[in-house]
Amino acid sequence: MSLVDPSRPEIVATFEAERRRLLARHRLQSLAGLLLFSLLLAISLQRSGFLDANIGGDPLARIGLFLQRMTPKLRADALLADRRSTGSLAAWYYDLPLWLKAAWQTFEMAMLATVLGAVGAVGAGLLSARNLMPWSPVRFAVRRSLEAIRTLPDLILALILVAAFGVGPFAGVLALIVSTVGGLGKLFAEINEQIDPRPLEAIEATGANRIRQIRYGVLPQVLPAYASYALIRLEGNLAAATALGIVGAGGIGIELQRAITFTEFDTYLAILLLIVGMIFVIDIVSEQIRHRLIGLGAPR
Repeated sequence: MSLVDPSRPEIVATFEAERRRLLARHRLQSLAGLLLFSLLLAISLQRSGFLDANIGGDPLARIGLFLQRMTPKLRADALLADRRSTGSLAAWYYDLPLWLKAAWQTFEMAMLATVLGAVGAVGAGLLSARNLMPWSPVRFAVRRSLEAIRTLPDLILALILVAAFGVGPFAGVLALIVSTVGGLGKLFAEINEQIDPRPLEAIEATGANRIRQIRYGVLPQVLPAYASYALIRLEGNLAAATALGIVGAGGIGIELQRAITFTEFDTYLAILLLIVGMIFVIDIVSEQIRHRLIGLGAPR
């Protein structure tokens, strides 16, 4: 059914004129937004010194030299020999048992921080969702608290906690928990605000209290998204836990810092490859879990 009467050309003309005016305004707004963004980007590039940075010599050559230093001197005839043989894999990964132990500690830090941080983020998400928390002062306080947490870089927070609690994984886990609550809390609140309100209203009509409404009307809708974001956060926390170890917060990062300090470039690469392998494994397992939660992994 047409919105305008074609038998009255003045209405069609008015409609077309209004449509062209709205399109022109929309294009002008888009152009203004693009110009403003481009201006801000240009100013940021200029003031950051990115465009006129002088790092000395040919940057590509320096990167190539660094990669050459990181490449281990492996020999095909001694590749599978013991650690006393120069050019073997065992000699390259000369301290593998210690690195695996430290890497496992990093994984434990990331896992513990993700679980505890996700639990805290669930509470923060429920308290800051507009459709679940009717008291605006509570929403305002929780949202501003999450914003304050997200402004703190993980390394700065870890340095503060290391100074307070001493060197070790405890400070790193606390830093990651706080960071996880700040990041996931905002995401969980946005997920909560996108739920279908009808199941919640139906449960409320039965006289159920607020806790039961959330348990049976909200959580079944949001749990797959919660789990998906939490698993993604686990991967990020593993990388963050490695970085936090460099400032004394435990884990494989301490070994990485030692390799950097003593300019053991090949050891640096060996530890990095170990960390990348851990993230690959976690990503594969996380993907399988996410697929099962959303039904992609269910048997046919």
